[in-house]
Amino acid sequence: MVYLTREEWAKIKNIKQLDLQICSYCSKLNILNLGWKPFGKYYCEKEKKEHFLCWELCYKVCLNILGCELKQIRNKREIKKLEVAVNQKYYRANCYLCQKELKGAGKHGIVKNRNNPRFWGIRSNYKILCLECLGKEYHKRLNPSKKKTWKKYLRRGYE
Repeated sequence: MVYLTREEWAKIKNIKQLDLQICSYCSKLNILNLGWKPFGKYYCEKEKKEHFLCWELCYKVCLNILGCELKQIRNKREIKKLEVAVNQKYYRANCYLCQKELKGAGKHGIVKNRNNPRFWGIRSNYKILCLECLGKEYHKRLNPSKKKTWKKYLRRGYE
């Protein structure tokens, strides 16, 4: 069971599609739309299965007690196949960290490139970020040409 504050409920009550993660062992629920820290996605060599594991207890239990041979999944093909899902109507979306409402790319049902972390060369479980949150969280990881583009977008007043 997950308890939400009134502020958290106000943020997600109008969202049509929630991005949820469930821990494979303790069944703890994670709502990524609220900016909560994402669970790790791991592949166990021993069991030949994929697991989402919460950071608090299950990851340590799997390594130390169960003796799982966990490897974090970072396959480039999988990352390219994943499409950025809009978490509201087809032409609107919300930033996953600050819940700021952003415009989508017309009526195509996708997010504008500038709000997609993969456009900036950042691997993140957050699918939609505004430019301000992107700068706060990942500014040091941007390469020089992307930093220049990011500053240009901010000067133009894009969100």
